[in-house]
Parts: sequence; C-alpha cells; structure tokens
Amino acid sequence: MKILAILTSFHPEIDALERNIRSFLDSVDCLIIWENTPKEKSYINTLTDKIGSDKIIIRTTGKNEYLAKPFNDCIKWGAENGYTYVLTMDQDSYFADGHFENFVNQIEKYTETDLAAFGPNNNYRNQNGLKTGEVENLIISGAIYPIDVFLKVGGFMEELVIDAIDTEYCYRAKKQGFKIILISNVFLEHQLGYRHKHWTGFTLVPYSAQRTYYYLRNTFWLWREFPEYFKESYRKEFVKYRVVYRILKLVLEKNPILKLRAIIAAIRHYKSNRLGRYDKFLPGNN
Repeated sequence: MKILAILTSFHPEIDALERNIRSFLDSVDCLIIWENTPKEKSYINTLTDKIGSDKIIIRTTGKNEYLAKPFNDCIKWGAENGYTYVLTMDQDSYFADGHFENFVNQIEKYTETDLAAFGPNNNYRNQNGLKTGEVENLIISGAIYPIDVFLKVGGFMEELVIDAIDTEYCYRAKKQGFKIILISNVFLEHQLGYRHKHWTGFTLVPYSAQRTYYYLRNTFWLWREFPEYFKESYRKEFVKYRVVYRILKLVLEKNPILKLRAIIAAIRHYKSNRLGRYDKFLPGNN
C-alpha cells in the first residue's frame, strides 16, 4: 500500500495547516501540496521549511485552480509513479492523534475490488449510532481512494470546479457498481465553513460570491443528475434556507450585490446546464 497524499492550500493559516499535515504525514509516502494562493502572495515555503520533510512536494500554476483539476492531475501523476492509494485533504481538517494510522490499517484489511472510496467520521458525528460500512457519499477531506478504481470511475468532474465534486464522484461510482465505505471509529476534525453569529441573532456562513455560485449551481445540478438521492422535502428545505433566507441575510454580509448576482447566475446556469468556470462573471473572492 503506497499512499500519495494531496492537500490543496489557499491563503492558509500556517499553524493550522502544520497541525493538519502532521496528523497524517508519518503514514504516507509522499505529500503534494497544491498551492492555490496567487504566486505573489504565497508563503507556503515557510511551512515546508519548518516541517523539514523530504516527503513534501509543492505544485502550483501561480493561480487558484480550485479542487477538481489539481486533484485529478496529481492522482494521475501518482498512478504513473507507482502509488496505489491517494489521500485527499483540504487545509482546514486534521485527524485525531493516531487515527490516520488506524485508518490505513483498517483499509488494508479490505480485499474487495469494488470499493471506490473510504472516509473517516467527520467531527465525531453520531458516535453512538454510526457504524462502519457502506454509505451514499463522503466529503473529499480525509478520504482515501484506491487509485486504480478512481481512474476507472473517471476521477473528479472538473466542470464542477470546487463544490460537490466529492458527492458527484461517489454517486457516479455507485452507479457503476462500486461501494463507498465509512470507517466510523476514525475521527477527522473538519471546519464546515466560517459560521458565526451576527449581532442581530442570525447565523451567517459568509461564503464568497464565487463559492456561493458553485455551491448552489452544483447542488441543483446534482438534483437533476441523481434525483434518487434527494427527497422532495429536502429540496424544499434547501431552497428555503440556502436560497431564500440567504438572500434575505445578504444585507448583513460584505458585497451583497455581487453575491446576489452569484445566486441568480447559479440558478440560470443550472437551468441552461452551463457548467465550468465563471471567473469573469464573478471576479474576486470576497
């Protein structure tokens, strides 16, 4: 079992990123940090110098390539260089002490060839009721994929760019007859957005305009492509809280007009089945 780890970085908080990396570095054979921070603002070398490991490789194009393309490119490189499994991480997650080693040990016990992904228990959810076994989907951070199966499934869908690429991969893999496995006693701390309480009493998750756009457009797209996974009651609740309420709360966030345009564009482009990057329409990240 030869493990390649891939971590995407965008304006990271260095101490938090170091904790992330040290939670798994000893148990992988190589770590590629894909630096999405623009070249002139990147300080990722200060972190690699601090850790001082010859396992770490930094790759970048000098601009933000988001998630799908960097992961796909690095996994193809891993396949060409003899790696058999890949760990995908974002910069805001880390494994509990000793849990990544346990994760690897448990995966090694699986001999089936129809397994497309393994995932940890995120934020210790439902510790008493959650069981190890097959699930519908996993988040990308902390997941481990057998590289040969990953390539058979077709990798991450690059037209989705950033949001829902993990969910789409899992649903597509299951349609092809593969299984997604959750390891319930492996714990990963994962930051679910920068949620905070506003003085008005509202809870805000102030995604940027771009992130708002991709999140909504890609979620709606999943509904159409994989309707069997989304009940009508869930769809109604999503529209209520993620669209209507979000619009009402925009006045409490920065750049409300740009974010409103992002919401409208997400709906329009979903209906017209337009996928891909829209950086010109939604400039900047604020």
